[in-house]
Amino acid sequence: MKRTVTFMAVMFATWASAQSFELLKSTSQQIDVAHQFNEEIPLTTELNGIVYWNLDNTYPVTMKDIGAPALPTFSESVVVPNQGALDLEITHSGYTEYSNVSILPSKGSLKRNIDPSTVAYTFGQAYQTNAFFPGELATMSVPFNLRNTRGAAIHFSPVQYNPVTGVVRIYHNIRASLKVYTKEDGLNELPETEFVNDVFSAVYTQQYLNANALMGRYTPVEETGDMLIITSDNFTDEIANLVEWKTQSGIRTTVVNMTTVGSADSDIKNYITTFYAANPNLVFVLLVGDHAQVPSHTYGLSGGEQLWSDTYYGQMTGGANDYYPELFVGRLSGSTSAQITTQVDRILEYEKNPAAGDWMTKAIGLASDEGDGIGDDGESDWQHARNIRTGLMNYGYTQVHEFYDGSHGGDDAAGNPNSTIILPAVNSGVGLFNYTGHGAENVCVTGNFSSTNVDAAANNGYYPFVISVACNNGTFTSGTCISEVWSWADNAGSPAGAIAACGSSILMAWAEPMQTQDEMAAIIAENYPTNKKATLGGLFYNSQMSVLEDYGNSATAREIMQTWVMFGDPSVLFRNKVTMNMVVTHVNNVPLGTTSVVINCNTEGALITIVQDGQIIGQAEAFGGNATINFTSLSSNLPLLVTAVKQNYKPYQGIITVAYGPAGLEDVLFDQLSIYPNPATDAITISWNAGLEVENVRMFDLSGKEVLLATVIENGANMNISTLSSGMYIVRVETKGQSKSYRIVVQ
Repeated sequence: MKRTVTFMAVMFATWASAQSFELLKSTSQQIDVAHQFNEEIPLTTELNGIVYWNLDNTYPVTMKDIGAPALPTFSESVVVPNQGALDLEITHSGYTEYSNVSILPSKGSLKRNIDPSTVAYTFGQAYQTNAFFPGELATMSVPFNLRNTRGAAIHFSPVQYNPVTGVVRIYHNIRASLKVYTKEDGLNELPETEFVNDVFSAVYTQQYLNANALMGRYTPVEETGDMLIITSDNFTDEIANLVEWKTQSGIRTTVVNMTTVGSADSDIKNYITTFYAANPNLVFVLLVGDHAQVPSHTYGLSGGEQLWSDTYYGQMTGGANDYYPELFVGRLSGSTSAQITTQVDRILEYEKNPAAGDWMTKAIGLASDEGDGIGDDGESDWQHARNIRTGLMNYGYTQVHEFYDGSHGGDDAAGNPNSTIILPAVNSGVGLFNYTGHGAENVCVTGNFSSTNVDAAANNGYYPFVISVACNNGTFTSGTCISEVWSWADNAGSPAGAIAACGSSILMAWAEPMQTQDEMAAIIAENYPTNKKATLGGLFYNSQMSVLEDYGNSATAREIMQTWVMFGDPSVLFRNKVTMNMVVTHVNNVPLGTTSVVINCNTEGALITIVQDGQIIGQAEAFGGNATINFTSLSSNLPLLVTAVKQNYKPYQGIITVAYGPAGLEDVLFDQLSIYPNPATDAITISWNAGLEVENVRMFDLSGKEVLLATVIENGANMNISTLSSGMYIVRVETKGQSKSYRIVVQ
């Protein structure tokens, strides 16, 4: 069906603002997806006396082929069978045709060190060809692997343009039918393995339009994923407290040093690959050390720059052009003990004892006034930042600072921002810091906000998640970058700076990485009911995957995924609401042989973990006010540490002691034992009646490590605790036939 119209400025209704995809069919042989294109008035630009449609300024994503018409493209991914060749068939219900139209070409995917206004439009071969461009209404990407799934992105092109005749066709109700031929070999196939669970199930729900097709193959697990830490041998002690906390909070954590792994990037990749094959619940990889100690990987040269990548270590499956990650990779970069210790202390504070107040509901948007028409959604940097601000404020953020080059009204002060207004905003407390503009290794050009300013930060306790869309803010292999300085910053001997900072190791593109910031803001604001991400890694990498999809897995989109480095722990739970408390109760003691414990918790979905002797023995999520945690029959009388965590809550930790056998005389005598003071600062005294024949009095930290052994005297013992760090400890009093544990708080 064809309808012809001569172009007039009023012909279009709202366009592109409500693009819709519909899953019509999903079987093992065929997947049908329909795209409904909604029209909008195109913006125009006059060039050499001719009025052109400027679709770069009208659409979220346009084709980036230099010198070819900048036409819109819309993408959606589907999960496909693990094996078989794929083919795409296209139908439509007709088109509307417009005549006498001129459309501007694309300037290509420009890097941010190039001012788009200085790049001239070029009219390439497509403008000399009497044919409709791009010619196909929909195309399919090379199949990719996303962890345990095989997917494909379908890219729709409802706008077709013949530059020679000046005719535009707008196609309606395009239907893409993806056919599966299981008797033919396909690309990036996966083995037909049945998985009983998959920790990426929530990721699949957001990534694939037909995610329900997986429900027969995967059952979501009720626990977080595991973590592998690869550390320089120099920092094993510095990360010990972090490893202990990650285990307590429910993340099964394995630590391996570089002596075991090997010294080259290939050794790191091989070790992770082998570990992942043996540990299918692995989600997080944390590298500890700088490039000289734990090397990054390079994909080689591009435009004279080495494509340094940590993300490479998280790509476990798929072919050479598959950059969808199976693992979320972060780095605690540093070459000194102090640098690593600062990062560990900050993480522990952020997750365990967050500073009071509403600082986490505030954010900063720092942006240039450049990029109009070339940025994602056709936005300039400041427009992009303002739109993110609107979404965050509608969600419940109480303040989002507007620091934009130029004068744009609203909360943006006249003129250009500078460090004298940016740094005080950081110091007063923000939970998110988006930068979009020009950059170099040690500076955000807008505001001239540099590593020196970050190093001077006094935001103790108020740690933002920093996302930098700028050139080289993550170039760390040949020197120190601003993202590392965000990680190392301290003030008066205590952590300042950022909980994590993401920066590019190379020159960065204009449009594509802006989509990452947009998607992250949308996830934070809970725009997607089925896509709620709580960890820093989940937020960052899921937003990165949206770039691969929306920009057709283009070379630039892949390069961004390769070279955007996360400086921080990807497993950290991001804070975007005022901290809440949870009420948790449970029994104080259980006998040996116990196989389950009921934990009462008023916070739905809280992950509750029980650790004994530094090992997770059981965990479950709280629903309906409680969680039943099952484990192997207790054979050790070491205490059980109960930990409950949930995003935006202060964790709960408590102790359940484990007692020997049936009650007897010693139980009565234990009841007459005293420990004081509690809480204590310098020393504690333990006293008991003469009938209790005590052999040892030991103190343990919550990981089960013995920290003190008291000298037993007649009917008592003393312990000097002045050298211990503040926190909770266990004192165990041992007789010949029995022992009893007591909880002590050291201040």
